[in-house]
Order: sequence, then structure tokens, then C-alpha cells
Amino acid sequence: MKDRVLPTRRHFVQGCISAAATGMVRAQAARKPLNVVLVMCDQMRGDALGFLGSPNARTPELDRLAARGVSFDNHFSNNPVCMPSRKSLFSGRYPHQHGSLTNLQGQPMEVPGTLIAHFQDRGYRIGYIGKNHCYRDKAISSLDTVSIRDREPFRRYNEFVPPEWHSDTYWPAEECYAWRSTNEALRFLDRARDGSPFFLTVSYFDPHPPYMAPSEFTSRYHADQMKIPPYIPPSALSGRLDDFCRAMKFHKIKDSDLLETMRYYCASIEGMVDYQVGRIMGALQEHRLVQNTIVLFTSDHGDFMGHHRAVRKGMFLYDALVHVPMIWYVPGLSRPGRRTRALSHGVDVFPTLVDLTGGTPPRDLPGRSLKPVLAGEEAAERDAIFTSAAYGELPRELVETNQLRSNDKKVPLHTLVEDGSDVPQHRMSMLRTQEWKFILNESRPPELYRMDGGWVERENVAERNEFAEVRRQFEKRLQAWWRW
Repeated sequence: MKDRVLPTRRHFVQGCISAAATGMVRAQAARKPLNVVLVMCDQMRGDALGFLGSPNARTPELDRLAARGVSFDNHFSNNPVCMPSRKSLFSGRYPHQHGSLTNLQGQPMEVPGTLIAHFQDRGYRIGYIGKNHCYRDKAISSLDTVSIRDREPFRRYNEFVPPEWHSDTYWPAEECYAWRSTNEALRFLDRARDGSPFFLTVSYFDPHPPYMAPSEFTSRYHADQMKIPPYIPPSALSGRLDDFCRAMKFHKIKDSDLLETMRYYCASIEGMVDYQVGRIMGALQEHRLVQNTIVLFTSDHGDFMGHHRAVRKGMFLYDALVHVPMIWYVPGLSRPGRRTRALSHGVDVFPTLVDLTGGTPPRDLPGRSLKPVLAGEEAAERDAIFTSAAYGELPRELVETNQLRSNDKKVPLHTLVEDGSDVPQHRMSMLRTQEWKFILNESRPPELYRMDGGWVERENVAERNEFAEVRRQFEKRLQAWWRW
């Protein structure tokens, strides 16, 4: 499989990264441990990137990062919601192994045995800034630098707020939490000039709904410039997705409202995520840390954002929700501006970071180091990735009337539906290859999709006779991977 190279200015520094220069950088890394900056956002789709050809999103800083590093175009989270996917990344284990198949199941982690503990044991200075939803707050309070924040108080919902709600932020840009978190990250980096190795996590809440951004970014986007994805009926995929969309009243969203939501989503990505990445990269450059620091950018999960005329997330294993961005900058290892279609997923992050920094990954981790792929070794690619999750069946009353008589606290509709979807009543699992996706559901029929190298499920072909052998093989592999 051929990698693609981003069209950049002479592939960015093609003439500079020669064999001699690469050897020099590697020699420097051998004398001094590589630092790590892990930047994670919340609910960013894997295709919402300018360099991937998004018709809506603009990501100039992430485009620059990709031009300096490697983009894994086929990277997937291990769960479609926050806590399970984050726990998979930091523990290196699948959701059914760490105990959280939905946001409503399992407990936040302790530090021992996780990615942070590994680097802490190796003498790294540890910083954790921004959204957590993974570790117990008390457990990480003893790290060198800790500043936990989630969403601004003005983002509160009420019973009248529709699922697609969007707005300009009520605070000036520099007062929003994304800016504050970046400011703290820059202070951490300023103190990093003492030469001690560091591991810094910067975790942004955005572009998680409610879809909000400062006006200086929302004003750059216009609804008539947004493109709604071609409509695929939810029923073409599964009855459960159809129930979810009906319960949310997505079929009643006007084009004008959906387009407005899409522009706020894109503005949130650019202002609250992309711009902040640029500030962090600028600080690394200013402090002369960029040639000795690994930078990893990713997201915990995606968003429907117009597919099936839906927005937000749910307990589904479709690419809109589990295909996420992953961009690596590893000084001296790989050719700048490379894009790989090698399959990867969240559990690979732990062993990869340990391997890249000269450590030894725990032997019992199910993921694998992506270092060979980063170095351009195509033979290192895998043929499939897996994930595990759970889901709840929505009450028929909610599907058919968009309300529950028991809703005494006047909870918003999207909260009723998402919480109902999050209840871990039934299990599901997924096998994903370059060309196929197979999903087993405990209470619903299996799903099989021809992906054809893309990221959109168009028709469930599990019941078609010509694909019976494909289904049989995938079902056998999936059941061997995780027996319910």
C-alpha cells in the first residue's frame, strides 16, 4: 500500500532532512530523552481536516503539523464516547478490558499502570491540563502540573435547547477555557528549558457540543458555504440508528439549522483546537524544544455532523463517531508530509510513545507500536482493528413521542436520548479492515459494510448471499477476539 505525501512547499524541508541531518537528530535524541506533548480534543471527526480535503473545516495549524510529520488517515478510537476511549488510550487496553463500555459504566482510572505512570517512573516531569474524564481527579492531583477543567458555565443546557444548539461564546476568546488551558501549557513549556524530560497532556473540551466559538472565528464561516453530506437513510444501516434519529427528531431539522450548526462546529475546531495547536507549536519552536519533542494530536471520538442529518454522538460504531484524526511529529524519524492509510487505533498510542522514547512497553498490552509505520515500513501494517462497546435500547415512548412522562426534572431531549443509548444493556463489537466493517450487536442483527477505502457506511449488506462467506469469516474472528 502506497503512502501519500502532502503537497507542501518542496515537501516542507525535503532538502534539510537528509541522511546526515537525520543521523544528527537521532544522535541528539540518544543523548537526551525525547519529550512528549499529547494534544487531545473532544468529538472531532477524522475527516474534519483541511489537508484531507474537508469541504467545510479549515485547519491551517494542523495542516502545518501534518506537513512536518505523519498523518494516520485511518486511525480509530476504541469507543464512540469520551471516558471509554480515553481510558483505552491511557491504559492501552480495550474497553471490555478496562471496564468501561459506555460513559455510564466503570470508574475513572488510578494512575499506576497507565501511560502517565510509565513516564513518571522514568523520571519525566508530568503535566495534565484541560479535560480529564479518564483518571480520578484525586489520583492525578499529585502530578507535577495539574489543571483540570471541562466546559465553561455558560454552556449549560435547559429543556428547550435542541440537540443542534449553537452559539457564539459569551466570553471574549482569551477568557475561554481553550485559551486558558493553552496559556497554562505555555507556562509549563517555559519551565521545561531546564533540560528535564517532560510529558505534557493538553486536553480540550471542543468541538464537543454545545457547538460554540468566539465571534472572531464564527464570523469566518457562512452557512451558504457549508456542504451537507449526501443523505443516507438511517434505516439503511440499522433499525437502532433509525430509532435514535427519530427520538432526536433529526428528520425534522431544517437545512438552515443544520448548516448553521455545521459552521459553528467548524469554527470551534479552528478557534478552540487548531489555533491552540499553533500556539503550542510556536512555543516549542521559541524554546528550541521542537527538535527534541514528540507531538501527537488526536481526538477521543467523532460526531455525526450532518451524516443521516444527525449531529452529536451515540453508542454506535460508525466511522462518523470512531474515525478520528491522528497526526505525529517525531523529530528525525520519518519523512515530513507523509500520509499513511495504515490502520491504527487508540490502544496503539501507549506502546508507540514508550517505544519512541526508548522505553519498553508492557508485554500484555494488546496494541502495537506504530514506530515502524512512522519510519515508513509498510510491512508493519495490520490487516484489521477491533473495538468493544455497549448500548441501551431506547424506550418506544421516547422514539415515538420524543419525550418521557417520567422526565420530571425537564432534562433536554438530547440528554434523554444519549443517556438511554449509553445504558450498558447490550454488548457490541466491531472488526474494521480497509475495505470492510463488521459489527456484532447483542440485541440486533449483525451489520456488514463495504467501506471501499472510505469512511462512510452506505448499506448494510449482512443479509446478502454473495457476502455470506465474508460475514462468516469476520464473525469468527470477532467472536475469537471477544466472547461475550
